[in-house]
Amino acid sequence: MDYVDLERLGLNKNEARVYYALLLKGEATAQELVKSLGVYRNIVYDNLEKLTEKGLVSFVNEGNKRKFIAQKPSAIIEFLESKQEELDKKISTAQKLTPEINKLLKSHKSKQEVSVFRGIAGLKKVLAEIVVAKKSWCIGITNNSVEILGETYWKNYNLKKKKTRTYEWLLWNSDFVNTVIGKNKRSKHRVLPRQLDQVTETIMFKDKVAIFVFSVEPIVIIIENKEVFETFRQHFEFLWKLSKIIEN
Repeated sequence: MDYVDLERLGLNKNEARVYYALLLKGEATAQELVKSLGVYRNIVYDNLEKLTEKGLVSFVNEGNKRKFIAQKPSAIIEFLESKQEELDKKISTAQKLTPEINKLLKSHKSKQEVSVFRGIAGLKKVLAEIVVAKKSWCIGITNNSVEILGETYWKNYNLKKKKTRTYEWLLWNSDFVNTVIGKNKRSKHRVLPRQLDQVTETIMFKDKVAIFVFSVEPIVIIIENKEVFETFRQHFEFLWKLSKIIEN
């Protein structure tokens, strides 16, 4: 174990370093910890105070010296339980606010027709909404999507889609090599003619159109508009009729 393991429990880097140094000693003065860590005095004092507030450290005064003591392992569990309680309260508050937030967003719907998400985290955020949609249609399944997000992500995505029992229709690019899509009776696939291969993946769901660009810096643009959605759906149906059926 080292201080990095303590960071994973929710301590910041300096808290973790100071706490780990104290664990090694059992008890120590702040000055002893400064010498041990080789950091500025205020870093040790500030983080000892934070660790004391978290219940991970206590102290005793011996004459004009204050000795800090690392608490028993159960203190770490109590610290994490307190964080969980705080998180549960925040989740509860968020759930209560959700109807009001949705109401406010709907009142500005005309201003929110187009959204842009950047980076892998942005792609995953949009895909997390698509995977639970009752129905979705995709034009242009590409190898780039697998290269950017990885086989493991897509295999888990498709397993989740199977569990949610949603329906999807997929148009693959002619050069797409499938290593991630398993058998699913609710998933229908066809392959586009080579001359109609797409440079983007376009997914339609819930009156929305999501246009994915799987570049080095990936981006997805979402258009939320029923008329645009219907137009893209008609485009999809046209391409579907021109495409080759894949048995799944």
